[in-house]
Amino acid sequence: MTSKEKHPPSSNLSCLVDETLAGLSPIQTIMKMAEKRNILQLGLDPESVISFGGGWCNHFAPPQLQNVYKQIVSDRNLFHQSGRYSSIVGSYRCRQQLCRFEKDIYYVSELHPENIVLGHSSTQLFHDVLRVLLDPGEPIGVLDPTYANYFNAVKCALPNSSVWFIPALDGKRWEYLPEPDKSLEKLKQFCSKGLRAVVLPVPDNPTSQIPPNDFIKEIREILEDVGGFLILDFAYKALWFNDIPDCFSWSPADYANVVSIHSNSKWLSSLGRRFGWVEADTSISKGLEKIIESVLLSPDTLHSMATAMFLEQTLENGFLQQYIDETRMMYKNTADVLLQGLHELLDWKCLTPDGGLYTCCPTPNRCDPEIFVQRMLKHTGVLFIPGIGFGPSMRYGIRLSYGPLCYNHELILEGLQRVKTYLESKE
Repeated sequence: MTSKEKHPPSSNLSCLVDETLAGLSPIQTIMKMAEKRNILQLGLDPESVISFGGGWCNHFAPPQLQNVYKQIVSDRNLFHQSGRYSSIVGSYRCRQQLCRFEKDIYYVSELHPENIVLGHSSTQLFHDVLRVLLDPGEPIGVLDPTYANYFNAVKCALPNSSVWFIPALDGKRWEYLPEPDKSLEKLKQFCSKGLRAVVLPVPDNPTSQIPPNDFIKEIREILEDVGGFLILDFAYKALWFNDIPDCFSWSPADYANVVSIHSNSKWLSSLGRRFGWVEADTSISKGLEKIIESVLLSPDTLHSMATAMFLEQTLENGFLQQYIDETRMMYKNTADVLLQGLHELLDWKCLTPDGGLYTCCPTPNRCDPEIFVQRMLKHTGVLFIPGIGFGPSMRYGIRLSYGPLCYNHELILEGLQRVKTYLESKE
């Protein structure tokens, strides 16, 4: 049977689109639920909706970042330079400054520009890292639950590959890594069956948990023993709340089997200014160069220039450390408001964030999360995100984001009060 014979008669599209990616992905579902049109169809005023759904930060980017963009676009020569191609792996100047940034803020030693590859975003770079490290059909491991967008990324990057879940959340006790040795034993079993790569967001999305240092170290060592790789997704790296994790300071010189993916999206509040980078052993960075040549050609020169200039200025005068500390504490305080409200108003179990932008709760009476979320939105104007798309352990869970409400703590409590009032009216 040819590939065309597998398609419905009316379709001329690929099997990837028509079959493998058929239906709404978890990310598409999240985005569409928050769309103004969907809210209006429910008979709601979009201005009155309180959303715990957004997977994004909402703090203002530092004025120094805005100023370097102004400097570039107002200078005829600089703006002209920002329109040129960079090398395939990106601006050397920017990669130099990222090395300095990692050393000064996170104590990463022995990191060199040759270890860094610039890209469009952590989403694009994750796809490309998969293509470099694994062959189609090979599995990739994740903790359960994990970031919902990984699943479609694997389908696109590695046809016929599957995602293998390593249990992390006890859905009944609602505890994260209650028995870490059992999770590690499951990883060892998977490795004996051919698993060679695990992706681990630190902090995690959707749980905002940071696994213990010894646990992450053990994952790395287990994978090293089988010639495998640990992919650290550092999209939320600057948003840790307590002790800085050991893995934040790992470099390719320390561990050649560790690949880390970074983004300006969260820490610089640059979600729409798409820019990211990978730190890896030079054998991997050279492999990425081959992939990026055909999927991106070269990263964005304007954002590379702005990032380099911003880092040069703010590392020199000491502003950057202060900015990162103030930002992560702002989100920690916002998380504390949400947790207190969940406990006092709703008496819901929840995970205490170690960083990031989220917490997760079980749905009342373990009801279907998609039905529960739709009911809450329709009757209270409060938006949560159903947990089903994040992994099997969240099949009776919801994700709540406090990121968009970092300046509006009163809306957090108002939203939870609306839910409480509605649920009490149905008892």
